[in-house]
Amino acid sequence: MPTHLRRLAYATAVALTACSSDPRPADQADAGTDAAMPGHVMTDRGPIIGHSDGTITAFLGVPYAAPPIGALRWRAPEAHAAWTAPLDAATLGPACAQSDGGIGQTGPYSEDCLTVNVWSPNAAAHAPVMVFLHGGVFVHGSSNQPGYDGRALAAAGVVAVTLNYRLGVLGFLAHPALTAEDAHHSSGNTGLLDQQAALRWVHNNIAALGGDPANVTVFGESAGSMSVCTHLVSPLAAGLFRRAIGESGSCVRFATPLHSAPDGTQPGAESLGILVAQNLGCDTADDVLACMRGASVDDVIAAAPGAEDVVPAGVHLAPNVDGYVLPEPPGQAFAAGRLNALDGFLAGTNRDEGTLFTRMKTIDTEADYEAAMAALVPAHTSDLIALYPPASYPTFVAAYDAALTDLVFVCQTRAQVRALAAHGTPTYLYLFTKLTAFGSATGLGVYHGSELPFVFGNLTAVSGMTADDRALSSQVVGAWTRFAATGDPNAAGAASWPPNTTASDAYLEIGEPIQAGTGLHASTCDAIEQWR
Repeated sequence: MPTHLRRLAYATAVALTACSSDPRPADQADAGTDAAMPGHVMTDRGPIIGHSDGTITAFLGVPYAAPPIGALRWRAPEAHAAWTAPLDAATLGPACAQSDGGIGQTGPYSEDCLTVNVWSPNAAAHAPVMVFLHGGVFVHGSSNQPGYDGRALAAAGVVAVTLNYRLGVLGFLAHPALTAEDAHHSSGNTGLLDQQAALRWVHNNIAALGGDPANVTVFGESAGSMSVCTHLVSPLAAGLFRRAIGESGSCVRFATPLHSAPDGTQPGAESLGILVAQNLGCDTADDVLACMRGASVDDVIAAAPGAEDVVPAGVHLAPNVDGYVLPEPPGQAFAAGRLNALDGFLAGTNRDEGTLFTRMKTIDTEADYEAAMAALVPAHTSDLIALYPPASYPTFVAAYDAALTDLVFVCQTRAQVRALAAHGTPTYLYLFTKLTAFGSATGLGVYHGSELPFVFGNLTAVSGMTADDRALSSQVVGAWTRFAATGDPNAAGAASWPPNTTASDAYLEIGEPIQAGTGLHASTCDAIEQWR
């Protein structure tokens, strides 16, 4: 899929979530909690003041690393300077600087953006912790989207954490000079290193905020879920979390959004960095990095190649296999069982993931369809068309949607779950099928990102949401937080969710009704697996 369509699709998902999930009045959307009942807490860098609404105390916009500006641009995150005056953690920090105008975001944008937000039950002590990584195809998004407010999760008994990490050309740019200056000969994965730095901040400070540092679940959606996948195989993330949840994103198979080059190697990723340096006019400078670091953040973002630029096939601003953060291709690590210790994994996808990606795509003829399918899997175009014959679907676009949904989302997620199960990790697989009024009205169906308001419990002010929707959200919040607490989403009175094993291939359909099934898209995914 062309880069500009992927970005538009993810940006639309981000925008839909942001526009449909804020339970707070508009004048409070960026203000965090009410200022009553402040809570004073000492972190490892200095004191912070939280604010409570009576039951939940929020600590917003707390720095977890030094501002990555000037000489620190494109370097691994460093410790923030200590402070002595209490930091009033009353407002969300700015979103990280990004392209595409920050579609769907609220608030300011800055290169100084490495902050966390924490929502903790007032009486919490050693509560389970859930750390969320936002999506946005690695080039946009932020934790300040109102749909990511963590109050409902905290009300369910966990300490909820969201965070910002560097994006796009600032977070995932590799360059030969950056590789040469780095002690580990790594470049292009600073966004992942930011996420790991935030997880270390949680490990060091969450006990003071009511959480249990030994019971941390990392979860994410889309690019955030792909990030979770990479942390399962990154040695640098070992010991930073106990459980993981992945929503609509994996790094195991056919992960073209993950790899910065067709083979995912750092040299391939560096080719994009060379082009950025050329666009900045720094490629002939005596010190190319000094030149690039001296450029304004707006100029750096503008220098990132867009869809109209000619770049090597498959090159994207995304993580790469650098030999340090990611020592090997993730799929290879999953197959061999070279994984960080994990005592539970829950993951799934939505029924109609592909619709956001194809809403502006024109596929009117059989020739159009063949060309579109060839772009997905060039070496197996005829096989792919045989799996998704257009005559079996109402339109060519619907057939393409089905193929895209399986290739990029369902089959990768299923492969990741099965790999973990094969190596002894308790795993749970889901398919989200709840059609909302918005999804129905727009024709997007159960689109990419549909589950997010249900997971965060932020349905109060969403237009068209019904009592049944709110009841389903309560069940989803319950399952996610129970999994975070114990590694098992099941409870008395809740729908039975069987674990996925190599023998059972079980999953839970989360919709109307909630029901267990087996063999999620097994025939198509088993065929696709043979192509790798």
